[in-house]
Amino acid sequence: MGKRMITWIFLFVLTFVQWPDAAFSTDKHPTSSFTRLLEQTLENNPRIRAAQETLKATQALIPQAKSQLLPSLSFQWDNTFRSSQWHNGSSQSDPTSTSLSLSQPLFDLETLRDYQRLAPSIKAAQRDWEGIRQQVFLEFIELTANLLQGEDVYKLAENNYRLTQAHLTATTVRHDAGELTKTDVSQSRARVFAAKSEWIAAKADRQSNRARFVELSGQEAPEDIQLPILQHPLLAKSLSDLVAILDQRPDIEAARLRLQTAQGNIEARKAGYLPTAELSSSASRTFDPTSSSTSGPQDDTSLTLSLSWPLYSGGLTGAKIQEAVASRDSDQASLEQIHLAAIRELKVTLLELEKNEAVNQANIARGTAAKDALDGVSQEFEVGTRTSLDVLDAQNEFFSAQTEKVKSGYNLNLSGYRLLKVLGLLSLDKIDPSTLPANHLLSPPTTETKP
Repeated sequence: MGKRMITWIFLFVLTFVQWPDAAFSTDKHPTSSFTRLLEQTLENNPRIRAAQETLKATQALIPQAKSQLLPSLSFQWDNTFRSSQWHNGSSQSDPTSTSLSLSQPLFDLETLRDYQRLAPSIKAAQRDWEGIRQQVFLEFIELTANLLQGEDVYKLAENNYRLTQAHLTATTVRHDAGELTKTDVSQSRARVFAAKSEWIAAKADRQSNRARFVELSGQEAPEDIQLPILQHPLLAKSLSDLVAILDQRPDIEAARLRLQTAQGNIEARKAGYLPTAELSSSASRTFDPTSSSTSGPQDDTSLTLSLSWPLYSGGLTGAKIQEAVASRDSDQASLEQIHLAAIRELKVTLLELEKNEAVNQANIARGTAAKDALDGVSQEFEVGTRTSLDVLDAQNEFFSAQTEKVKSGYNLNLSGYRLLKVLGLLSLDKIDPSTLPANHLLSPPTTETKP
């Protein structure tokens, strides 16, 4: 077998297996699957459901507090049998009475302020719920990105494994023809085992990513799912512009609302020093068939205006005020801490975004250069100026470059989503996947080396 023919066989086998396109096709409206699965995840997530129930429990405090300010009406029926005996006689009575009582608080400032401070408390619970939704939203985004990245890296590793196997086959053919040494075959075999280990690791990572995705979403990811590439105008804003937006973060707004609630609690406790006024009325009818003093039922009516002014309670009211003030100061400190943490998160996220942009551009350039190098080395091998080890090195560099390009592309896209989460803006009404391009970050070129 001539050298030219052996070289042709080697290059044919090397290029028989081509690089894959993106792991998932984008021909099946991927954003619709993304949106549908995300909405189902947000609806069924246990943490979100728990926050919803907490919100409902907080909302139920409104009618409880309001009832203390409204009139109360009660009906009462009594039947009493009484028997008395003494040394020279006895008596019995069996009266039946019915009564209707109505009371209306006229002035109770402490109860009124307790009722008023519930409004910001409910709004805080709503913002807590929104914050948890955004956290689950981001987790879904991250798991989707990990899932897609794992699929792409797995396909790259699988293809690299097949290419190294093809290279080993071609090297063995040339060795048998006397053109290559046993060392060349051993080097090719070592590269096959290295590629196999990378393929096995990528396969395990893919299964792990699938399991985590099912844990969060409750179902398998459809094969047509894609992560939209985020193109939000806030990604181009400066740090000073973004800091001004931080106040709308759910956790910051919730902390601010709790501070309002705490201030309202102080005012309510101070009102404990003030008097209360109540108007009450009642009507009753009593009938005793055993009584000889009346010829029929006895009717009674009353109208009472009550004024109560606490003069001394052993320091109870003052202690409640001190407790409320300390709670308010604690909430103030918590708000300041949350705001400082938010600024730190924003700065870190912006740095990550800037870094990932630079890394992604570098990996794109690296991938292009690695492709050119692989083509060049393959052509030089064809004319006999390069060894099989040179081709293996170029092939391994191309695989590494493509893998890093995939990872940096997903990391860059995730940085945008994380920035929206830090700003408290991560929601479907801020991101419309139907108008965003599907994630096609991985479109590796095929190696079209000709013999």
